[in-house]
Amino acid sequence: MSKYLNKALFMREDPKRGVSAPDGSTKARIERAALRLFAEHGIDGVSIKDIARACNLSDGAMYRHFESKEALSRQLFEAIHKRLMGLVKDTLHDGASLEQTVRAVVSAFCELAETEPSQFAYHLTQRNVFLARSGDGGADPSSLMARRVSAAMAAGEIPKDDPELKSAMAMGVVMQAGEYRLFGRIRSPLTGHVEQFVRAVMAVLKTG
Repeated sequence: MSKYLNKALFMREDPKRGVSAPDGSTKARIERAALRLFAEHGIDGVSIKDIARACNLSDGAMYRHFESKEALSRQLFEAIHKRLMGLVKDTLHDGASLEQTVRAVVSAFCELAETEPSQFAYHLTQRNVFLARSGDGGADPSSLMARRVSAAMAAGEIPKDDPELKSAMAMGVVMQAGEYRLFGRIRSPLTGHVEQFVRAVMAVLKTG
């Protein structure tokens, strides 16, 4: 995402902690190095050689763990996406209200942004690409939100509108703040602003 990222956020991450791999393993080091490079330069701006150099491995050693950069980038996204959906589902129960759904989604994004900024940055920039490729666009927090917004409109809880547009507007409240956090424009942890985000999202959704 460029040299302007708030590097202090990323320096707190443990380079030995895996994303999909066991902590402390060589594969975990590869994942962490790749995440950092992908966040800073984008997938297309990074080569296997760059990743190998960042974790002091040979190209051959890299290929023993991942068959290609594309396989590595896909596996990283799938692991991060699964974790994000897990964070949402951990706090969301059957029959949850619209506001409870908003709080669960907002809390999940804020938690990921603060505890794993490189994962948040990667998911933020690559989610539409990977979800479009997989054809699984419904299995993500944004689509979950859009479905809940659509149901709330049908039930008369909020004004009728394009649910995808209204959901995108609402999610922009927290996603834009997350991007500002990555670039150091917001200094305080997003997890301390969850209720403020929830109120703002609900205000967007209730606006006709």
